[in-house]
Amino acid sequence: MKHRIAAKTLLAFGLLTGALSPHASAAIPIGPNSNVQVGGFFSQGYLKTEGNNYPFPAADGTFMFREMGFNASTTFGTHIRAGAQVFAQRLGDYGEDKALLDWAVLDYNFRQEIGVRVGRIKYPRGLYGEVLDLDVVRPFVFLPLTQYSPVLRDFSASFDGAMLYGSLNFGRVGTVDYKFFYGDIPVKPSQGVSDFMLNTGIYKTNPGITAMNVDYVTGGAIDWNTPLAGLKVHVDYSYLSNVNATGLFAFVPFPAEVVSGLKKYAFTTYGLEYTRGSWVLAAEYLKVGGKVFTLIPRAPVDYRYAGADSWYVSVARRLGTKWELGAYLTRIENAYPTPGTPTKQRQTDDYAVSVRYDVNEHLLFKLEWHQVNGEFNFINTPRNPNPRATRKDETTVFAAKTTLTF
Repeated sequence: MKHRIAAKTLLAFGLLTGALSPHASAAIPIGPNSNVQVGGFFSQGYLKTEGNNYPFPAADGTFMFREMGFNASTTFGTHIRAGAQVFAQRLGDYGEDKALLDWAVLDYNFRQEIGVRVGRIKYPRGLYGEVLDLDVVRPFVFLPLTQYSPVLRDFSASFDGAMLYGSLNFGRVGTVDYKFFYGDIPVKPSQGVSDFMLNTGIYKTNPGITAMNVDYVTGGAIDWNTPLAGLKVHVDYSYLSNVNATGLFAFVPFPAEVVSGLKKYAFTTYGLEYTRGSWVLAAEYLKVGGKVFTLIPRAPVDYRYAGADSWYVSVARRLGTKWELGAYLTRIENAYPTPGTPTKQRQTDDYAVSVRYDVNEHLLFKLEWHQVNGEFNFINTPRNPNPRATRKDETTVFAAKTTLTF
């Protein structure tokens, strides 16, 4: 069974990350003599919250919680691979089941030490940034929400550009996998990421954000597979340049546009993952932030700094052939709080417990419970209202999810 799980994990990783590693060849071929492989998944969930709306409104319970994807890949000779995935999701009023091109890459692997990818590429941020939608590799319904917010998936899922990657073998010291990339992240006012800007409160909520753009994203990631079997060390750094959002200014009675944005918004992640037998232990620290600007008509440009520090520790254990348990503790803190801000307004803790049951190799079920303490990092917009006056100190979240993979 362990071998079946490992094979399934490698197959899904190759398909869904767009890495198109040699493991992707284990996907389902469309014919006995074909090198075209196809795969996909469909997830349907249920969410119920008490307290605040987190990560999206579900106070009355909602089934508007699902994800789906279809992918295909092929090879040309021994060095070239190509593939793509279409993805859609529904998170309350986010996503609306609209099909998007999640990744589409052309990959030329010169040799193990060096390769090149071009196209729409998965964003290698954090230990699990490239497997955001891959239920099969973990027991959790939600990865730690302080670092992997599904609402802000548009900032972290993929980018259009190029990547240089490879794996270097240092003998007894272990191996190092590296990725360096440059590109653009297409963002739209209809996406969840627009609420990240609308949450500042400087825009009229109707019509809200009317235009968004990102100049470019660039960065790199390194994974050191240490001599200690199962231990991986991860480091990455990347930043978005000139994230701009345009909308009507909330504080004047006449129509006037205001532009705010992030001059340079950087992400720095340090992570550890240790796999031993049926156990998986992981921890990550993320520092995110940068200079924020606001362009108000007939006023000087306003500059300030904004950001957050977050971390989590998690543990998961496989129990036999059907069950897996998981738990994590995560915290996020405002890196630039106003002096005198109460702890509950500048910090949020999230305790999560999960259980997973595999019906067979294609169908699984998950249940998850969260106890969230604090008020920081909540979005307050028309799609996800959390007004300060009624915000609670505690929030509980119950999530159920079933996933079919093929």
